[in-house]
Amino acid sequence: MTRQGTWLLLVALTWYLAGMFRTLPIAVLLLSELVLLAVMAALSAYFRATLDADFPSGAVFGEKGRDCPCRVRLNARGRLPVGRPRLTLALSYPSQRRKTVQRFYGGAEPGRETEVEFYVRPPYCGPLNIELRQILTWDYLFLFPAKHRKREHMTLAVLPPPRALQIRSLSFSAPSGGETRAAVSVPLSGISPEARDLREYRPGDSARSIHWKLSARTGQLWSRDYEEEKELRFTLLLDLSANPRTPPEHWDAFYEILSAILFGLLRHRSAVRVFWRDGSRDLQRDVTDTASGQAFFLRLYRSGPPSGTPEPVLTDFTFNTKLLWTRGTEPLFQFHASGALREITEQVFVL
Repeated sequence: MTRQGTWLLLVALTWYLAGMFRTLPIAVLLLSELVLLAVMAALSAYFRATLDADFPSGAVFGEKGRDCPCRVRLNARGRLPVGRPRLTLALSYPSQRRKTVQRFYGGAEPGRETEVEFYVRPPYCGPLNIELRQILTWDYLFLFPAKHRKREHMTLAVLPPPRALQIRSLSFSAPSGGETRAAVSVPLSGISPEARDLREYRPGDSARSIHWKLSARTGQLWSRDYEEEKELRFTLLLDLSANPRTPPEHWDAFYEILSAILFGLLRHRSAVRVFWRDGSRDLQRDVTDTASGQAFFLRLYRSGPPSGTPEPVLTDFTFNTKLLWTRGTEPLFQFHASGALREITEQVFVL
């Protein structure tokens, strides 16, 4: 029997005894039980009206297959301590119709904001949408649950495990000719061709490398790349054309293979410049280490489906959503979603 049923049975029994014996103590007991029920119902409504929740701002990273700590912020505006509110979350990946429901209990101190930590174990790489759907509060006797519906969202950037392709005997010369594109926020009109190979400013860049006119126009510092820098990096073009219903299992393989390619190439050069298309815009990012790799994947996860044809760019490698890795026009390897982990860890590539 539930807690609510037990209390109703107790009140009904007291009511019956009060009617049968008509004694003052039993009547006082019945009145006390009724008042207590009314107070608990009012408390439940009070907690529902004074307790709110949202997600803190900022990027949250996690790793596939590991418990990822996330936080939700509880704001108890009332003066009475709240018991143990239960929060209901819905987790889903893009193109995934069925959402996974997860519940956890939190605690909030009266009159202040409290951050509560919860853990998510994502099964796939990619942007995991976490939606706060409901806050459930009770009175102190857990008799009257009160639901507060919410629609708060956050995105957990689920990164691939740190694996690198086994690339050996690398013999590669940078392509001659051609030009690369600047990042999407860089307007190329009016810029001389020799200054078009730009990148975001990094601490330590000399003042002579800064493109001052473009920096003044965009409100962001941009630096020129010189030949010695170009020789120390690879370039990789991503073809993100895919069916909108592509399952998260396929995207998981795509991100794992892409990460392995990037960190495999970084063992032989100091950077990999990645080009891809976000909607109708062309983007580029330099990946040099784990931190820049996280920033790259976060931006990639936020990109929309590509529209139109990207501006032609001469790159060393291309990787597409069909899991085909090419060098120029030469296919290097056709990966498979079902065996991606085995191919990453066992396959040796000689370029």
